[in-house]
Parts: sequence; structure tokens; C-alpha cells
Amino acid sequence: HCGSIQATFQCSNESLTVWDCNCSDCRMRRNVHFIIPSDHFWIQNHQQWLESTTLYEWGTKVAKRRFCSTCGILPFYTPRSNPDGVAVTVGCVDFGDSPPPKIIVKDYDGIHWEKSHAATGIASESRTKLKKENTDSRK
Repeated sequence: HCGSIQATFQCSNESLTVWDCNCSDCRMRRNVHFIIPSDHFWIQNHQQWLESTTLYEWGTKVAKRRFCSTCGILPFYTPRSNPDGVAVTVGCVDFGDSPPPKIIVKDYDGIHWEKSHAATGIASESRTKLKKENTDSRK
């Protein structure tokens, strides 16, 4: 929102699966996000990011959310479903001049988290390797 948190990531330029979760946190924030492997994600200035964000953890404390201390936005975080990956809030992505990939929305029943985690295959999202010819770097 204010632009103080910047990151770049690599994703498919063809399609992007985003998750619409109904857990108490995602539901209240209307968080619709996609998950990428952590090695496809780069924070522009890690020290500035640490200094300009506020860490929020709850429940199992597996998920790590760092909200912007200036504007409160949460553009990306470490999700409980994929602690080896990064969840990116799709509404925070600047696709630039390139057309965005096709967005495929899937429901995630965060109220019944364990059942949904097993049924959706979401855990594989952070281990998906991309074919170089089908990727773009985005902000």
C-alpha cells in the first residue's frame, strides 16, 4: 500500500492457483493468496523489511506474518500450510506491463484446517518447480 515493503518473485506466466481461505485471519482480511517455493522469492532489502514490519503469530505459531508498520498491509507471509514456502497476497502484486497469468481460485477450508490441508494438496505448492520458459519475475 505505502510501498515500503518490496519483493520480487518468480511464478508461472500461464496460470496461478490462488487460495481463498476462510480461517478467522484470512476471512477478516479477505486474503486471497498463492504459494510459491521460498527459493522463488526475494525480499528487496531484508534489514529494512525487518525494521519496517511488525511480527504477528498466533495458534501454532508456524505461520509468520509481518505487517507493514506504516500502513498495515500484509503483502506476503510464511503460511502454516507451507512453512517451506511464501504466500503472496494476489491483490498486492504489481503485474507491471505484462498481462497477469490466468487466476484459478480454489477454496481452502481453514476452519477445518487439518482436513482441508490433507484434501487440497496445498502442501505441494511450495515444492513446485517451474519450467524456465513459462515463468516471469513479478513485484
